[in-house]
Amino acid sequence: MTKPLQDEQDNQLDIVPESHIQTSSKLSIVWFIPLIAALIGAWIGYQAWSKMGPTITISFETADGLEAGKTKIKYKNVEIGQVQTIRLNHKTKAVEVTAEFNKDFKPFLTDKTHFWVVRARIAVSGVSGLETLFSGAYIGVDPSEQGSKTRQFTGLEIPPVVTGNTAGKHFILHSESLGSIERDVPIYYRKFNVGQVEDVQLNNDGKSVSVH
Repeated sequence: MTKPLQDEQDNQLDIVPESHIQTSSKLSIVWFIPLIAALIGAWIGYQAWSKMGPTITISFETADGLEAGKTKIKYKNVEIGQVQTIRLNHKTKAVEVTAEFNKDFKPFLTDKTHFWVVRARIAVSGVSGLETLFSGAYIGVDPSEQGSKTRQFTGLEIPPVVTGNTAGKHFILHSESLGSIERDVPIYYRKFNVGQVEDVQLNNDGKSVSVH
């Protein structure tokens, strides 16, 4: 081999780029995929938990018209909760309804708050609850922030004539006999309807009655 040829080969070797060997990282992007998925799942779970409202139990004598997962709880025709489960308490023979509410209703869960089932009813004062013939029964509520906090309630079997937010005054009339007066009977003054009978009861002496 001549010297010029050797020099040419040496020059070609000089221009060959040097290789830089780097050790591969043990942390691969593949490991980030389950981590990101776990973070997303935790965030979704937190969002669902933060939006959950309080859960209470209401006892009724019957579950007539109520359906788990469907029956709504309304105040002033605004939906504020829904029935989750319905079960029979074998000890008390009562129907226990578990219901979940919106978070905003939590301050009103006191022993002064009342619940009842709104159904179509015919009373002395007229017909009520006709809308339930198409939409189904729902649970009405008369909320109150007064009283002690509780999550156990006993529902009213008969809807109240007057709720707590109704303006007016309450009176108790005492009489020796009830006559034809009964619950829901309207009270008139100069042919104007100025009130309504809420309840009637026999007094403890057994000789007189009270009309609320």
